[in-house]
Amino acid sequence: MKPETLVMKIIEAAETASPTVITFNGKKISITKKLIDKYKYCQVRDDIDLERIDANAKEGGFLPFLLPLIFGCIATAGAATGGISAAVKAANAKKAADAKAAEERRHNLIMEKEAKEWEK
Repeated sequence: MKPETLVMKIIEAAETASPTVITFNGKKISITKKLIDKYKYCQVRDDIDLERIDANAKEGGFLPFLLPLIFGCIATAGAATGGISAAVKAANAKKAADAKAAEERRHNLIMEKEAKEWEK
């Protein structure tokens, strides 16, 4: 598929908000509703230089434009997951510390009670 056709299919999918699948270098790339919703507020330029896109397609293809986006999303998801796991770990540690403190207090009260019985 020519780069011009790819660009036009992507623009059409964004404008109509309908998911589609494009084929690039024999690989099928899904443009899902979620992806369209994420980027639907981006402006589509009317002066897209298709010759420059064609030159890029011959050099490295259209996919290098998408890779930084994909890796950026993965990094963001990893950071969010790390933050969430740290918060959960802290909450679990606090629960464990509170349970340990309650058990030590109960144990100390029992020991004090037994010590008073021995003094009598």
